Amino acid sequence: MNRKFTYFGLASIFFICTAPARSQTAPTPKDTPAAEAKLPTADELSEKCAKGSGGKDAWAKLNTMVITGTVDIPTFGVSGKVEIFAKRPNKILRTTNVMDGQFVQKEGFNGQAGWTSDPQKGLRAITGAQLEQVKVESIFDTDAHLKEVYPDLKVTARTKVGDREAYAAVAHEPGGKTVTMYFDTQTGLRIAEDSEGPDETGTVVKAHLLFEDYRAAGDIQLARTIRIEAPNVSLVIKIEEVKFNDPVDDTKFAMPASTTDSGQPH
Repeated sequence: MNRKFTYFGLASIFFICTAPARSQTAPTPKDTPAAEAKLPTADELSEKCAKGSGGKDAWAKLNTMVITGTVDIPTFGVSGKVEIFAKRPNKILRTTNVMDGQFVQKEGFNGQAGWTSDPQKGLRAITGAQLEQVKVESIFDTDAHLKEVYPDLKVTARTKVGDREAYAAVAHEPGGKTVTMYFDTQTGLRIAEDSEGPDETGTVVKAHLLFEDYRAAGDIQLARTIRIEAPNVSLVIKIEEVKFNDPVDDTKFAMPASTTDSGQPH
């Protein structure tokens, strides 16, 4: 589920941030000397993550998820709302609404085709590397099937994220993005992530995410605070409400027929 929040950081970079910042790099956790204990294999870490997030059986009982929360962007002194509709196996609609509706961006994927809308460029289809990225981020239960989603996942080090011991694991997405994920050594929960890959123009963008305040939502564990840092912009997402298995029609994820409603929340 955590990968679904990367979009909100990138949206801020592309459509709110006006200062050039492509040469800068987001801060990343630093490796510490490797512990004597052997590193887990990718399969073992995947199983630990699945168990820590609630277990495969708990995830299998869920068919839809609706998440609402707030977003604060201290870099620009603005705030707003975020909303995610997700449906098994890989449908998603993500909405960012800031400055009391002055800026509304959406991104949808219906399992095959993706689209996005924003005040600057209007409504358009998602293609190329961006579409490949959305396909991965739309998978409903990534943390329950990590090795299946990232078949090249490789555990590379034991490190620290803040004061927490963590395993670092590297994987690649079809769109050309490299993702380094950090998992709490005790719980298996994903607590941080570094990503580096091309945006829709082919320019390489880097971002650093922290997943904090894990709490139970039904039988699964979800981070309630997500901090995203990228060149020249940072933001904080706080999850306020999570609903499972509410009816969500497939039309929710379809590309709007026209631009007349593309800038308004559904």
